[in-house]
Amino acid sequence: MKSMVERSHDFLSKALHPQAICIDATLGNGKDTKYFLSQNVQKVYAFEIQEDVIAKTKKEIDDDRVFIYHIGHEHMDRIHEVVDAIIFNFGYCPHGKKEITTLPETSLEAVQKGMDLLRKKGRMALVFYHHSQAQQEQQAIESYLSCLTSCDVCKVQMMNHDAPYLIEIEKK
Repeated sequence: MKSMVERSHDFLSKALHPQAICIDATLGNGKDTKYFLSQNVQKVYAFEIQEDVIAKTKKEIDDDRVFIYHIGHEHMDRIHEVVDAIIFNFGYCPHGKKEITTLPETSLEAVQKGMDLLRKKGRMALVFYHHSQAQQEQQAIESYLSCLTSCDVCKVQMMNHDAPYLIEIEKK
């Protein structure tokens, strides 16, 4: 079976094209940014709060199409463009400090701002991992998404074991 990250990339691929503007809301090791670049998009905005993670990832990604912000994803409204695709990985950076995690309040704010930036037929993928704030974060975001009428929302989850899960969103 494909991982949730692979599934998220498959889902987002339908919104990607040479003029696509994308957001990697949780840069981390840059895998999602690299995926967007491999799809020949026009621009990728990435957000990361850990300076050492940014420095490491910048060494691996040297591309004029990437704009990395050393601020939390809740500030993505600094982008003044309509966006085609957004990806989040909630939890902690796999090779970063495990005690630094995404937080319910800022993650919810970021998803809300992402919805405002997303174009019609744009797609957003949310991958949830287990961490200290995970349950509160998941509940806050799912509660918000369940009330939206401006998009279709689908949850993809393993049923027989505790694993990361994916929420797919397409704006109507």
